[in-house]
Amino acid sequence: MFQLSGRSELPGVALVGLLGEFGLGTAAARRHLARMREDGQLAGVRSGRGTSYRMAGPFGRRVVQLGQEIGTAAPAWEGHFHALLFAVPESRRAYRDRLRRVALLVGYGQLQPGVLISVGDRSAPLAEILAECPDDARVTRATIALDTAEAARLAVPAWDLDDVAATLTGHARTIESVLAEDTAPAADGATLRRFGELFNAVFIDLVRDPRLPDELRPPDWPHHRLLAAMQALRERYQPPAEQFLHRRLADLDPHRQPPDRRDPHS
Repeated sequence: MFQLSGRSELPGVALVGLLGEFGLGTAAARRHLARMREDGQLAGVRSGRGTSYRMAGPFGRRVVQLGQEIGTAAPAWEGHFHALLFAVPESRRAYRDRLRRVALLVGYGQLQPGVLISVGDRSAPLAEILAECPDDARVTRATIALDTAEAARLAVPAWDLDDVAATLTGHARTIESVLAEDTAPAADGATLRRFGELFNAVFIDLVRDPRLPDELRPPDWPHHRLLAAMQALRERYQPPAEQFLHRRLADLDPHRQPPDRRDPHS
């Protein structure tokens, strides 16, 4: 809804109302926002008598990153993985789990316990966490040189590529099926909900796609098929979904005007 509205912040009252289009009652929507805020996924800012929200933390940065990366070329294979080598005692398990969780979120794969790898250097989004490394733990940035065939072999379990491929293929088939059945979606809540549910499911699983260069991917990697399906979905569903969303925002937040969208497909 943030991306579709073109806004970096949305009033809480508007988010609660919009979540109603996805089947959440008022109390459930407020609990959902509260949980996301507690998890650091949303940040609240007082705005008059209410609160406005924006995406925050590693979650928010990853959503923005995914939006920027879609359709762009993967990093080139330069003969080595960038790596994070970490040794964290069991007494610091909370830090170790957080480091691993966020590293996987931003695109690292696990080569083996204590070794995380990526094709490009993805340590920048982890700067805050790396700076919090306890004195009795160690996190070291390194590179691991490998020939292309061995790197491709190791990439499969590091990112669970077989399962990722099956999941992305499933999303492409679902979107293709929806497009084959629904040729003229209306500017209503059902279209917003369908568009949001389809794209949200894809974005959740695109986090698992490490955007490897072609020489490290398994054959018939489904990324390009999924991108084509997503583009076709955007062209058909986004204009009516945006029209309904801005109409609802005007009802829920009458003091704000929708942004000037000269190109509804952008």
